[in-house]
Amino acid sequence: MKKTLLFIAAIVSGFAAYSQSVVLGISPAAIEGSYDHTWADPAGGWATPDFNIPNTFVQGELMLVEDGSAGTNPQGHPISQEGCNPLTNDLTGKIAVIYRNTCNFSVKAFNAQTAGAIGVIIVNRDPEVIAMGAGTDGANVTIPTVMLTALDGAALVNEMANGAVVVFIGNKVGQFANDAAIYSDGAMISKSTGVLSQLAQNGSEFGFDIGVQLFNDGAAAQNNITVNAKVTNPAGTEVYNNTITVASLAAADSVYLYPGETQSFPAFSLTSYPAGRYTLTYTVGLEVNDEFPTDNVITSDFVVNDSLFSYSALNSVNNLPAGTGGYQPGTFNASYSICNVISDANASRIGAEGIYFALVTNAADSIDLTGEEIALNLYEWSDVFVDLNDPAVAFDNLTPIAFGYYYYPSNLADSMVYGAFTEPVALEDGKRYLACAQTVNLLVYFRYDTDIDYTTNVNNYLQPLFPVDADGTYSAGGFGSDNAPAMAIKVFNAAELGVSEATMIEGVAYPNPAVDNVTVSMEAEGNANITMTDVAGRVVLSKAANLVNGKTHLNIAALNAGVYIVNVVLETGKTAQFNVVKK
Repeated sequence: MKKTLLFIAAIVSGFAAYSQSVVLGISPAAIEGSYDHTWADPAGGWATPDFNIPNTFVQGELMLVEDGSAGTNPQGHPISQEGCNPLTNDLTGKIAVIYRNTCNFSVKAFNAQTAGAIGVIIVNRDPEVIAMGAGTDGANVTIPTVMLTALDGAALVNEMANGAVVVFIGNKVGQFANDAAIYSDGAMISKSTGVLSQLAQNGSEFGFDIGVQLFNDGAAAQNNITVNAKVTNPAGTEVYNNTITVASLAAADSVYLYPGETQSFPAFSLTSYPAGRYTLTYTVGLEVNDEFPTDNVITSDFVVNDSLFSYSALNSVNNLPAGTGGYQPGTFNASYSICNVISDANASRIGAEGIYFALVTNAADSIDLTGEEIALNLYEWSDVFVDLNDPAVAFDNLTPIAFGYYYYPSNLADSMVYGAFTEPVALEDGKRYLACAQTVNLLVYFRYDTDIDYTTNVNNYLQPLFPVDADGTYSAGGFGSDNAPAMAIKVFNAAELGVSEATMIEGVAYPNPAVDNVTVSMEAEGNANITMTDVAGRVVLSKAANLVNGKTHLNIAALNAGVYIVNVVLETGKTAQFNVVKK
């Protein structure tokens, strides 16, 4: 495998939080306040202003674009207000409002700029916000360009029907007198979001550093700023609560409250970790009224459980990985993989059996994922290095120890799916492993959780978390530490593997892949119960069989294309399990 040389950039979608960047409703009173957003970042190929620079902003009245196109889009908005063609209205001095749907973000922004706009708000068609790739015209767009959620965009547009709506877009440093802030890219969080209970039996096995960077974004110096860090357990009980008071902080200054600094928090650890969701909360307080309190609180969850290891947030409904956008490398010609790193001093307590992941497609490409193949691989990563600063960081020694394939049974774009390895595998103490899902389709994107931010964690621990691979060249940093692939490694108690091996016998199915009929063969005779399940665990076939010369036959003609798991239970109690691919 090739050593990583360059960070793989050029994302197509996803969301990232940026310090000091705001979209702020100014007037009328009905729309006052801060709005979740993403912005066209010049680091991603745009020529837009850099909102990381203080006093970089625009403020103006909003105006919907018109390009003269006929019809209505699937969201019920006029296609003419998607701004995909040269505009017919004059936007001089206005902030353009444009609906997302078909054409590239940069095309919309450039058309608005050409019509005189001083800024652009793109209203997403989805509930969340995503980052915007520079596309074909990003290098020509020189005005601020942001995206809002469908709900927030609708609120602004509805108010525009009543009169002028004024919005501030940009860096807020110095815009208010009293304004303290903390940001997700400066906050330490749990080392993973899916914390395995097998590896977190006490405080010596699991814990993490607490810390945050505190900003004074206001125009006035502040005294006695408090920063509180609190962790609640699954019962809602506080199990960690510490406060630091910063005696003074000058305007536009910041201070690090990290381990090893003049002021720092004690590390977080518990004597035991009951299963469930824990919440870490950072809160800032001023002696005076904070005029922009939106950025005074940061929360981050981690879930102690016995089956899923993940870096992306786990949703509160089913604890599966959450995602807010799709990423792919800017250039790849044959294959692209997302990966999670797992390593632990007590890893022999667990084994790995598969991977959860999700694919995202671009509506304009009209891709149906039915039958789409995703390769699943688990590698022992044997390259010897200490941390990310070690020049020996490489991907030259990746030894495959488990593999599998997932075939989409239907068009499950944006849906979390599960692919099993052909055989589960036990892990070993102290070794570094890389679990990867790979596509060879140049038009699909793996789903990412871009609300989470491991920037400070990576700077503190200096360990790789979620590398990516394009055409066999790996990047240890992935698409950046401010996002994580929406994937999880499914694990089991390693002791269970030994028990099952004692009762298992070898079996095989052929032909494999198959179209209509499969022959099951094993070293056994007599009665057996055979069950086939899909990768989601749903039973698709069940029959009693009599093995003659160790063989029986299955008709799978009625099944959809995909991977199925065949479970055979003999009357002796012995079992066999293997995968069958239906074409």
